[in-house]
Amino acid sequence: MDEERRKFARLATDENTVLDKDGKKQDACLADISLGGMKIACDNKVEIGSAISGQFKILPDLGPFYVKGEVVWIKPKSEQTSSQAYEVGIKFSKVSTIPV
Repeated sequence: MDEERRKFARLATDENTVLDKDGKKQDACLADISLGGMKIACDNKVEIGSAISGQFKILPDLGPFYVKGEVVWIKPKSEQTSSQAYEVGIKFSKVSTIPV
């Protein structure tokens, strides 16, 4: 059996969002999120090591979260059920309730 490598539990979601990569906006779908990072689905391939920032509202009773992070992995989606062709893993460097 594979050993779980994650340090934090993941919260599955299906939230559309916009990420900022090098000053360019990119539509994405937030697939899951934890205290340490997130998985997104997006149309365009991004490079490992790329800096990413974004804003997410994942809990209806709370305001948005602002994050900065780094792309740590990328792979083609196994299912082509939408236009998002890639799954991307992002490790957070900063999470805040105020813009970062």
